[in-house]
Amino acid sequence: MRFPPFDDRGTLTTIELEALRSLHGAFLTARYEWQSAVAVWDRLSAARDLTDLRGSEGLPFRYHEEALHEIASDADDYERKTALTAWRYAASTGVLGVTVLERVARAKPPLTASAVEELGQEPPLGRLRDALSVPVADFLPRRERRFGDERGETAERWAQLRDGVDTAIEIVVEIAEDEGAVHPKTKEEAAGCLMTEHSPPHTDPVYMGILEPLFVVAEEVPYGISRIVKGR
Repeated sequence: MRFPPFDDRGTLTTIELEALRSLHGAFLTARYEWQSAVAVWDRLSAARDLTDLRGSEGLPFRYHEEALHEIASDADDYERKTALTAWRYAASTGVLGVTVLERVARAKPPLTASAVEELGQEPPLGRLRDALSVPVADFLPRRERRFGDERGETAERWAQLRDGVDTAIEIVVEIAEDEGAVHPKTKEEAAGCLMTEHSPPHTDPVYMGILEPLFVVAEEVPYGISRIVKGR
């Protein structure tokens, strides 16, 4: 989804707009790379399954299997790298975007440059969960002649993602317990953790099941701001 035009930006400041635009490009780039990495990994996984079905036990040469294993290992690392990069920027888009949206909707003073820069960094899981608790759907102008309950659908989608982030926080605690780590011991401590630092490569990805929904929310927020600015 393209970044919406803001020719008439109203109360949206230049620094807020440029930060959101840059984050949008960052997470979209990482998202497309991640999707490509997933496709490569799936293809290599299917190729390995085929070699297993054919069987190679007792054969003098296993170069094909060795090549697949080496490449698949690198593909797996790249998939996680791009996923965590995409998470970082999509989560930042969500938190900064929600803050700006609520500010514009409530006619609050513009964010300072330092506040924008801080909100543009990867948010702790708890901060993202809190941002997803903001009733964004209530701020959006009602659309006439639209089928269905737009506000209700938006609120439900955000609530499901918020629950997913809450589950991710619980998983961070479980991983720490399994590895004997000192922190985090509680959900409150895990809420202060960053996804990129707490999704070890030898575990199932903590972002599993919530990365794609996060993309949807990150894409929605700038359009929500645009609608509020334009009043429609």
